[in-house]
Order: sequence, then structure tokens, then C-alpha cells
Amino acid sequence: MTQPQPALVELPPDTVTRYVEAHQELLHRLGISPGPEFLMSLAIERENPMELIDVFCATIVQSLRESRA
Repeated sequence: MTQPQPALVELPPDTVTRYVEAHQELLHRLGISPGPEFLMSLAIERENPMELIDVFCATIVQSLRESRA
């Protein structure tokens, strides 16, 4: 069985900039980020990557709260 090959997709510079900003916001809030490419893959259905940041952070915080309980 052959492995699927990654697809190379050209994105408008504004899109790349928004996801780099989202990546930087995660670094600022949490000190860690999965990277702009990963954020793009999570946000395929979303217009605004900053919405994803809020969801991502909330998920991590909730997970930490549950692990302490």
C-alpha cells in the first residue's frame, strides 16, 4: 500500500499572515503552539483563526482542570 503524498497548496499572503498571527497569539497565551500549518488544518471550516485560538485554549484549560480534579 502506498502512502498518500502531501498536497502543496498555495495560499494568499493574507491567509498565511492571519495564521502566523494566530500561532503567535498561542505562543503568547500558552507559551506553546502546534504551528500555523496545524492551526490551518484544524480551522478548515472556520473563517477566523482567532476563534480557533479561543477554542484551542479553552480545551486545554478544561483538560487541565479535569486532570487536577
